[in-house]
Amino acid sequence: ETTAEETLYAPDDLKEKYDFNETVTIFMWSDYTMMEFYAEETGDVIDDAIFNRNVSVETRLGIEFEYVEEKGASSNYTTWIQKAENDWQSDNVYDIYAGYSRSAPLMALKGMNANLLEHEAFSVEKPWWPEALTTECTINDKLYFCSGDISTNLLWMMIGTFYNKELYEQYLGSEKSPMDMVEDNEWTMEKFFSMVQDIYTDDGNMKKDENDTFGYVLYETNADAFQTSAGIISIERDPEKGLRISEDWNSQRCADACALVGNFLASEGVLYNNKTSIRDIFYEERALFITDRLFIVAGKDKQETGKIEFSYGLVPQPKFTTDQEVFLTNVGHPFTMYAVNSQSKKLEAAVTALEAIGSANHRTVTPAVFEVAMKVRYTDDPQTSGMYDRLREGISFDIGRLYASTFQNGTANLFRTTALSGNPSGLLSNIKKNVKVIEKGIGTIMEFYGK
Repeated sequence: ETTAEETLYAPDDLKEKYDFNETVTIFMWSDYTMMEFYAEETGDVIDDAIFNRNVSVETRLGIEFEYVEEKGASSNYTTWIQKAENDWQSDNVYDIYAGYSRSAPLMALKGMNANLLEHEAFSVEKPWWPEALTTECTINDKLYFCSGDISTNLLWMMIGTFYNKELYEQYLGSEKSPMDMVEDNEWTMEKFFSMVQDIYTDDGNMKKDENDTFGYVLYETNADAFQTSAGIISIERDPEKGLRISEDWNSQRCADACALVGNFLASEGVLYNNKTSIRDIFYEERALFITDRLFIVAGKDKQETGKIEFSYGLVPQPKFTTDQEVFLTNVGHPFTMYAVNSQSKKLEAAVTALEAIGSANHRTVTPAVFEVAMKVRYTDDPQTSGMYDRLREGISFDIGRLYASTFQNGTANLFRTTALSGNPSGLLSNIKKNVKVIEKGIGTIMEFYGK
């Protein structure tokens, strides 16, 4: 008889025991946000799950992991890629690349990554490789990078909208709760914006600044999540050319959504900037709402400050229109994308290790992060806990974001920069200005994948 847990946590197709007798070297980014690669046994549920995962995978495969660390987050990823490329062109010491999400796609175009679909050990249909990501990243039966359960940071970087329950009751107590609006399919941008855009209290100095009280605050990069929640990706499949500029993106509907978001962000009750300190306004209970990455419930990698320490509600980003099928979730760039060195001397061991880590994480680390930490430790009611499931079910990816550098960032942030530009109605003309650059990027990608 199969238990519910066995059904939920599907088995892998790997052998029970291997004897590779190899050291598998992982070239990883050192400036990741949340614990992922290794940990000591501390009694903490996530630390212990990661520690035991490594022991079990090493024992099962007959390997040892060795980590080479280098800063590789958004401001460092080009030098991180260069170091990986230097190794790839010479010694091939690194077997697995584990870096900032936008690194592996660029490395693929240099020929540095193995096609995972050519290796029997890699089972793309397994639940630890999310279909939303693998489908988006597979072109012409080639998949050069992957993420999913293998990266705890993918879970922590999901973007939702948090609200302070006490402040909500104080300012908007006559309204239905946002979580109830989600359940009743009434949670739209128009509804949300109308509720909070006029909530503002000056601290007495007669100027709008971080010392005031707001309806909504935003670290501006996270404005990208409004494009995702409107159901709009920038680059889509083309049966003939492989990829093309999405018709939804280059549409009046997208332009209308961008204008709506831009006008909202310019309203009195909203403050946004590109400083992470803007989160302090929410932490200090001077903002009703914030759209942000889920790690803010826990604090960055177990730091004592910089986290939510009051009763909060959580909802997905609002839909643009109620006829959209589901609430869609954007993922911040700082999650880990994994790839295997195409010239690794231990190719089979490296690909098998990726599959084994993903499989082990699916059964142990993800439940520790998602079911125990997010849904129990960091929530105080079942409805908020259920919203984490909503976010995860609606996770969405866009080739235009993953290959953002190939498109000179236009596909990743044109919606955001237009919304924040002071002329939020100008999206279609901004896309038109960028069309040649974007089409050149599509050509660069398809020249490689078409081979």
